Order: sequence, then structure tokens, then C-alpha cells
Amino acid sequence: PPTPPVVAPDAVTLVNGVVRLWVTTDGRLHLRRLGKARKGQVDNLVGRSHVQLPREAPAGVITSTTSDDDGNLIACEVRWGNVCRLRVESTSVPHRQRRTVQRWNELLEEGFIVDFAVNPETATDPEHAMAELKVDVEEAGDWFGGGHLMKQHWPLNLGCWEVGPHYPFDNGPNGINTLVSTHWVTSNGLAVMADPDTPYLHVGLNAPKSTLWDQLVSNRSFGVGVQNATRAILPMADGERTGDGMLRLQARAGFRRGQGAFQMDHPMIGWESSGSMDEALDGDGRSDGREFNEESTWLSMRVGLCALSNVRRAAETVLATLPRPSRAPPADVIRAPIWTTWARYKQHVDQTKVLTFAEEIIANGLHGSVMEIDDKWQAGYGELDFDMDKFPDPAGMVAKLHDMGFKVTLWVMPFIEENTEAYREGSAAGYFVKSDAPHHPVDALNGLKPGFFKWWNAPPVVALDVTNPAAVDWFVRRLKSLQTRYGIDGFKFDAGEPCFLPRKFETFQAMVHPSEYTRAWVNNVAAQFELAEVRTGHQTTGHSLLTRMGDRFSEWGVGNGLQSIIPTLLTSGLLGYPFCLPDMIGGNAYFGKFPDKELLVRWAQANAMMPAMQFSIAPWDVSADVAQLCRASLALRAQVVDALVELTESACHSLEPMCRPLWWLDPEDAETYRIQDQFAIGNDFIVAPVVVRGAVTRDVYLTAGHWVDLQDPGGRVYPGGQWTRDLDAPLSKLPLFRRLGATERREDCF
Repeated sequence: PPTPPVVAPDAVTLVNGVVRLWVTTDGRLHLRRLGKARKGQVDNLVGRSHVQLPREAPAGVITSTTSDDDGNLIACEVRWGNVCRLRVESTSVPHRQRRTVQRWNELLEEGFIVDFAVNPETATDPEHAMAELKVDVEEAGDWFGGGHLMKQHWPLNLGCWEVGPHYPFDNGPNGINTLVSTHWVTSNGLAVMADPDTPYLHVGLNAPKSTLWDQLVSNRSFGVGVQNATRAILPMADGERTGDGMLRLQARAGFRRGQGAFQMDHPMIGWESSGSMDEALDGDGRSDGREFNEESTWLSMRVGLCALSNVRRAAETVLATLPRPSRAPPADVIRAPIWTTWARYKQHVDQTKVLTFAEEIIANGLHGSVMEIDDKWQAGYGELDFDMDKFPDPAGMVAKLHDMGFKVTLWVMPFIEENTEAYREGSAAGYFVKSDAPHHPVDALNGLKPGFFKWWNAPPVVALDVTNPAAVDWFVRRLKSLQTRYGIDGFKFDAGEPCFLPRKFETFQAMVHPSEYTRAWVNNVAAQFELAEVRTGHQTTGHSLLTRMGDRFSEWGVGNGLQSIIPTLLTSGLLGYPFCLPDMIGGNAYFGKFPDKELLVRWAQANAMMPAMQFSIAPWDVSADVAQLCRASLALRAQVVDALVELTESACHSLEPMCRPLWWLDPEDAETYRIQDQFAIGNDFIVAPVVVRGAVTRDVYLTAGHWVDLQDPGGRVYPGGQWTRDLDAPLSKLPLFRRLGATERREDCF
């Protein structure tokens, strides 16, 4: 029988199948899910949240409710005078009847859409007004998703993610990095999905409570290049500070530095959004020419809250809302490593070095799929033609690389320096992002012109206006000309994060959210090429591009070193980017730090079982035995590479991660939730790399089933659902296990 609605003067209970949401007039929202038990049903609390009421808000009143044909309440509205309002609707309400349906939430299920709006005109301080939803972290279990972070805690609640702007950065002020999403899932089965186009979105998770010291020295700033050498790697770990225990989702009135400790200084401060996504939309979120709604100017934080049966179902639910690729990446880049000139040569690359590098790869028995020619191949940044002094015969060089079995890609970015023909042509045509905002006095004194900006290299540059169709056509035509003239096969598309744009920038098409620049770079430019990689994204899951992790440091720790790559790989999959390209094996050798033998070998082993591989630091430059150990890693990869290629195809249909958290295999097994140094390839392989310096043994957890060591298939059978302690893992060993099929032997399991 239908559950009778619970209605009180100060609360209602909304119903969506087995899911319930208790909504109160003081802004609380408790999400519950009915489950089966031996003696009937159990009522499980999945998540507890609340909207942050402004100080000016009067007492709340439930102003409307909606029931379905069975009498269950499926929607309600709460108002606090003219200060704010809360609308909640079940995802089961038919789309044409829903007031909150939009593209980002229309496929969500087993939950509710929450729309909390605040009238900034009633705020005491309108500039700092916001609509905020807070979700209790501990109540929901362990947390995953949200984006790439410089210090990629797994799960996220082991860190203290400071509240800050949520758009793609290259090492953002609070640690947010190049790949961003607005959804999270938890071990209790909670799925949280925020509107990705919230104009001034700010996010924090278990944000640190400030100390007196933080009040004095904790201001956070975005930096470029060498400025990053002295910055803290964020987010801090829980324990370095006490976290506030909340996922905080804020729709602010603008980008500001903030107040108090942990202020955020970044390039979007002062930039103005083109407006709310709701402007001129009717009540169900779709334009039909109705009269303008004045509440569309209110600050609105829209969030989907869903209660699924477990964490895997929560992840599948949010992934089902995202665009899917129409095809897989080229199989060549899955089957063999990419080699790049960057970490080995930096900007000192030339034609002779590229050809010598390729010859050495082959001589050392380390085959490859692509030779990527990185920084300083161009005559000038943005010129998109070879420096003929360094590369006197590009076509001949490419032909030789093709003969050696390499495809050839070039490093490009949407930046153009002034002293180039490309700048003169593009500037005259209006193809670059504009800004009249004054620079810092020191920069102005040093001659930094309006519209130009500093980045990780010199000289200053302007940015391609990727919102301008004519500018995109001009840029892409020049890239395709490289392919025609020299035989180039594809491109490494670097940058694309809006953090590099000049302050208070203007684009050809006005933008609601900074991430629209990233989307246009990926969707309008990179996606036009079959062989391509990008490093940034936000709502750009619908392509076959390899999505590279941001630049790694050549060190061991979780702060952007080796221990960060497994959590970042797993996060990529949960964000909807299954075709993950980990950064260069051994890191980038920045700031004079080079990987030693052990670090390079352990990095190669971990990377060998990931969707794609990328070398730059030459193993034979470290030692002959390192080259041999890397060859062994490639040989082991060869045993699973067919499975990896098959997974690229299946990911196009479902966005299921190729490399999965262990909880994907057994989502009810709580032991799997915090395992951050293992991963699964599909459902039948478990990889347990050694990522601790000096370790020659490790503990391995295998999920339910029976497993064998892939390198000793006739040996011991390992029972799943338990730990194997102190497994031998000398430097020559990558622990890799295969699940036994139902018809394979199990009697010798012990």
C-alpha cells in the first residue's frame, strides 16, 4: 500500500518509491531509503543536509505540496518571506510536469531535485550573498568524485578541501586541478549532483576550521610556473586541521576573495557571468517565450540528492546523466606506450634529438605507439609551424618516425605570443580573448599589455577565443595544414583552463560559467581530431580523447607524486573520463628532482595496468636494469591489453570506468572503501602496485571470489573477501591477480 504522506505544520515527507525525503521549514533535508530486513523493512538514513538560511530570513512556511495518484507527496515548496525559497521535486515526476528539470538532472533516479534560491537584494551584504546547501559528510560514509586535486585524498573525507571556486585550474588556490565535475557519491549510496552551470559555484568538502595562524597567513593564490615551487600542496589532510564535516555547495553573487581565513585569490575575481541559466526560462526550466520571472535573478543552488542501494549504483546513476563517446580511442595508444620529449629534453628539443630518441627506444626493446614532440618545436608560441633552425626537414623526420612504427603528435595550446605572424593575423581578425582590465602595477611597469597574461613559460601571451566560430575555424585549419604538409597524425592539446585568462576577460560569446572556455577548447577544437589528448575538462565526457592527468612531480607522496596516480585514475573514471592517460612515468623532473631507479620502476609498474602509458624520462638513462624491468612491465601489460581494448569499447556504451575502485566489484564490502593503492581492470583483474619507498612486501585485498597470481597461474589460489598479508613484492614484482572463472579449479584454495 502507498505510504501515507507525513504532513505537519513545520515538515513534510516526500516519496519516491523506496526513497523518502523529510523537508522542514527550518531548512533540513533528511534522505532515507527503505530496505529489507529479516523482520520486515528497515528505514536507513542515507544523507542529512540543510540549506543555510540567511540571517534576514523570517520563519519558513510550506506554501505548496503536490501529490501523485496514490496520494504520496512528490513535491513541495517552502518560503521564507521574500528572502529565500526552497523547491523540492521527486525525480519520478514526469518531465513536463517538473519545475526543476534540466539537462543535467533529467536522468537522475531514486531521489529528489532541490532548488534553493536566495534573493540577494534582501541581504545585508549583497556582494557576499549566496545560496548554500550543506551535506553532512560523516553521515553519508566515505566520499568520492568532484574533481582532480593536487593532493588526491581517497576517500575525499580524509582531506580538508577548502571552500573555493569550482572550475578547472592548473593547481588552483585550494588544490582543485585540471579536471572538474559537480557530482559526488558515497559508500552509503548517496549521490549528490550540483548544477554544473551554476555561475559562481564554490565547493568545499570537510573544509578546515581555521586557527589563529590561518587567520594570519592562509590566503590562497593562483600562481604559474616557478611560483608553484613554494606553494602548499592542497587539500590538507584531515588531522593537519579539523574539518567542518560538510560538503558545501554555494551559488555566490560573484567571485570575490572571501572573508577571514583561506581567502582565494584567482583570475576570475571581478569577472561577471553573462547571467543566470534560468533567465527567460519558464517554470519547468525550458524556454517557451513566457513572461520573464523576476526570481530568475535570485541566486540559485540546484542539487540532485539520490539514495541508491550502494555506492556502485550511485556511481552508475550519475554517470548515466553524462554524454558518452561515440567511439573508442585508437587501439594503438592502448596497446603501446606514448613517448614524449618533454621531461627528457624540456625546451631543448630538436629534430636530431627526436630521431635519436626514437632509435634508442627501439634499440632498448621498448616499443611505442606515438612520438609526441613537446614544447619549443614551433617558431613562436601559437605560430603552428616548425622552427626550421631546429627542425630543418619536418616532413622527412615524420616519415622516418613512421617507418620506425611511431605516429607523430605535436604539443599545442590556445596561447599566442605577440612576435608572431599568427598574432598579427588573429589580432586583426578579433580572434583572441579581450580584456581592458589594468594589470598589477609591477606587471604594467614591466610592459604587460592589456589582454596579455603570464603563464608557465615566457613571453606573455593572449588566448584564442574558442567561443568564436571564425577563430576556431582559423586555428583548426592551421592544425590540419600541419597534418597535410608534414604528415602529423594528431595533437597533444595542453592548457584550456580558464585560470590563465586575463582578469575581467571578454569573449565573442558571453559565458555563464568559466568552465565554458574549457568545454569550447575540448569540444570545438580537440574533438575534431581522432588522435588527440587533453588535460582538462568539465562536462566534456562525450569524446574519445585521452584525458591526461595534470603534471606529476617526481616524488613518492600523495601530494602529486606516485601515490597520487591511483586515486586520480579512479577519480577520473568516476567523473566520466574512462580513457585516462596518467602523466609521464617518473614525473616531470621539475625543480631539479629526478626519479631514482626504484621510483621509476615502481611508477612504470603501476602505470602498466592503466588505460594508457606515457614515457619521457628514458629508463636506460637511469640504468640498464631499469630498462629491463620496464620491459618486464610492458610484457605483463601485453597479457591484459586485449581486456583493456575491450573495455574502451564498453565504456562508450555506459561510461563504466576501465580501471575501477575495488568497491565497484563488491559495493557492499566496507573493507574496500578506503583502499587507495589498488585498482581493478574491469571486473576480473586486481592490481596492487608497490607505491611506498623501500617496500618489498605489501598487504593485498582481494574481493569475493577466487584469484590467482597472473605471473604464477598454476600456483596458489587466493580466496577473496579477505586480506593477504605481507605478500612478497621485490622490485621486479608487480602483484597482479586474475579472477578464476566458474569452471576453473577451486579445490586447492587456502
